[in-house]
Amino acid sequence: MRDEIFVDRTRVGDFVFDEGVADVFDDMLDRSIPFYEEIQRMSVELSRSFLEEEGGTVYDVGSSTGNTLLRLMQAISPKTRVRFVGVEPSAAMRARCWEKIRAEGLGHEIDILEDSVECLPDLPGARVVIMLFTLQFVRPPQRDAVLAKICASIEPGGALLLGEKVLGDDNDLSRVYIDLYHDYKERSGYSRTEIAKKREALENVLVPYRVSENRDALLKAGFSRVDEVFRWYNFVVYLAVR
Repeated sequence: MRDEIFVDRTRVGDFVFDEGVADVFDDMLDRSIPFYEEIQRMSVELSRSFLEEEGGTVYDVGSSTGNTLLRLMQAISPKTRVRFVGVEPSAAMRARCWEKIRAEGLGHEIDILEDSVECLPDLPGARVVIMLFTLQFVRPPQRDAVLAKICASIEPGGALLLGEKVLGDDNDLSRVYIDLYHDYKERSGYSRTEIAKKREALENVLVPYRVSENRDALLKAGFSRVDEVFRWYNFVVYLAVR
């Protein structure tokens, strides 16, 4: 379904991952995240490079409708020693994810946890953790603890893939990036009114960090190496190795 959530909405409340959002979420991702398909491909390739020899458990934190999990399962044979775990507190998103998995008939071992990552004590046996555009929805006072928990859960030599919408370290350039991002969304078919309404809805829900703040937070959490593997204006994917 096409994302038209903010076409007719007059009163804008905080953005919620409810049934209405779940229905259009895949279209929303395609039209809102630059190079979304490429980021998915990179996530699968990088995850496989850390899983193929040792096996282990891969967690998709904020698994939403299951796009990343499905791509990983399609790329990794059921015969390998890989367990797939989604972490998704939205019931509507989990329902869409299970629908896709059942439709594909994949024979992998998979669980989808309904707790938020903030509430989980740890991520047992983690070899790879994928967190694409999810940490930005965790309240800032809790982010350091979440990253430290993830790092402590990952086996030595494992990795975290963290994708985030960010602010530039330079304020003037950051404003340019945001304006160019809004141009991108217009090219993707969103009206200026839709863009403004969604930005208002996300204002108290999605809190971006600066590029360097995310890097510093990952190093503080205990990761030994952090690299930027993707950058488009105000979107970054980091690879953090335990």
